[in-house]
Amino acid sequence: MTSSKPMAGKEPQHEEKQKFSEKLNEILRANRVAFLAISAFIVVAVAAIGIVAMVQQDRLVKSTIALEALEARFDGWASSSEESRPSASEALIKEADALVAKYSKDYAGLRARLIKGRVLVGANDYLGAEQSFASIAEAGPKSHLAPMALANASAMAEERGDLQAALGYLMKARASYPASPGADRVAFSIGRIQESLKDYAKAMEAYSALVAGGADNDWTKLARDRIIYLRSLGLAK
Repeated sequence: MTSSKPMAGKEPQHEEKQKFSEKLNEILRANRVAFLAISAFIVVAVAAIGIVAMVQQDRLVKSTIALEALEARFDGWASSSEESRPSASEALIKEADALVAKYSKDYAGLRARLIKGRVLVGANDYLGAEQSFASIAEAGPKSHLAPMALANASAMAEERGDLQAALGYLMKARASYPASPGADRVAFSIGRIQESLKDYAKAMEAYSALVAGGADNDWTKLARDRIIYLRSLGLAK
């Protein structure tokens, strides 16, 4: 005969579930405002992330289009005759400045500075070009353009006869970007400018450090030649 009694242990478990459910409901009722606030915050946060991503994507698209237009005009300027460049140079610089003002630290803004610098070099405005190149490293120190920009700024400073400024840019490039593709050229240029300043001990130090790096390239070979030359003149040990 089948027993009508409940199985042992079932009733306590059912009661525990009821108690837990009741406690949960009490907690939810007592803290419904807090839960609603948290839920609203999560929704707003997710929406904000989506909006930011959309804004960033839109900014990237617009800046890329503007940069491509500037580069196309620069290519036309570079292939034009010397006589027609002055008027086109002014327009290019204004366009580059507008791009920098709108996208200062974006890639488009950094490239616009580079284009402006190259146009200013064509106009023999070495100080303006130097400042434009140097500003790339200031605005985008983590960009791959930064070490090259410092080297260009150094070349412009040297072109206008300021060897200390030229050396300063190179020292910054060596300290900040020791593994950049142009690092050996920077190291050799440091030695070369030290020679020009007649600081032969520091020139030897720069050349020797470059040779000790073990790279087999033109800059290392030139450094070896300079070491031999300076020693042959008795200017260095």
